[in-house]
Amino acid sequence: MKVRADQLGNTLSKQRHPIYIVAGDEVLLCQEAADTIRQYLMRAGDIEERLRFIADNQFDWQEVIQETQSLSLFSSCRLFDIQIDKMGEKHTKALTQLAQELSQDQVILLTLPKLDMRVQKSKWFTSLEKQGVFVQIWPIDANRLPQWLQQRAHSISLNLSREAATLLCERGEGNLLALSQELEKLLLIHGENAKLTLDMIMDSVADSSRYSVYDLSDRLLMGKVRDALHCLDNLFAEGIEENIVLWLINREVNTLAQLMADTTDMSFHQACQAQKIWDKRIPFYESAYSRHNLTTLRYMQNYLALMDKKIKGLEGPDIKTGFRNLVMMLCGVKPTPTELDI
Repeated sequence: MKVRADQLGNTLSKQRHPIYIVAGDEVLLCQEAADTIRQYLMRAGDIEERLRFIADNQFDWQEVIQETQSLSLFSSCRLFDIQIDKMGEKHTKALTQLAQELSQDQVILLTLPKLDMRVQKSKWFTSLEKQGVFVQIWPIDANRLPQWLQQRAHSISLNLSREAATLLCERGEGNLLALSQELEKLLLIHGENAKLTLDMIMDSVADSSRYSVYDLSDRLLMGKVRDALHCLDNLFAEGIEENIVLWLINREVNTLAQLMADTTDMSFHQACQAQKIWDKRIPFYESAYSRHNLTTLRYMQNYLALMDKKIKGLEGPDIKTGFRNLVMMLCGVKPTPTELDI
């Protein structure tokens, strides 16, 4: 059964289902929908034990299957909370088996990436959906984003003007998680029931002496290598997590690669619109687009994969050197030979 996120509360109140599926690319909205399901099940007393699993490519599904086949010594009903960031045949086979063997004292909550219509019509998915609830999370259209932000501000006792919301949305480039965090920061600064105007938001932005990942993004896309390296150093000095910087660079590289692919069939401006790039950001991507080709972008994607392994504790480039290399690559400056050239 497919339901919208805003229908979830009503659906949960009617009956408990054996399977809940939350799927989409909007991390914040998926997280909140999954939290709603968890909290309701736990609060209703239906679930007494939660087992959490994050399934990557190396994940051993036998661990989950063995748990479903074993009796719990501590609870009468258990929640199998499973997150999958990238679907694959290994995962779909295991999920099909789980759905077939599920007992009455077990509930599965799946948090999945965006699923296209081909996947939604597949045999494995339809068998899961028939047994439970499917919550499909749609991205918020750019034109509706300021209204969404105003409503979210109201939910935490802030009054945000339309102009102020629009400015924050432009600065946050549609990143819902970053926008939510910005509201929490404004709540701490101004307190409950504050009426936030455009001037107040502009002053808040101007007063911030710290760099943000979006400052780094601007410098990277415009090819300002010195400014980008300076920004990178400051971000790490301020204690930013390495994963966040990796996510940012990976996002920009993948966006450029998609623009390269799309411009074989459409204009650059049309490709930017297809990627939901804000009009004010198009010149930034146009600058980076002019410096790169598919070869340089693939090289950076491979190097990003090495950095991801290093951050996870495996072998790879030195963290600081690796990020400096990526900054220079994206800015159009080829660094000295890297691990990929050996």
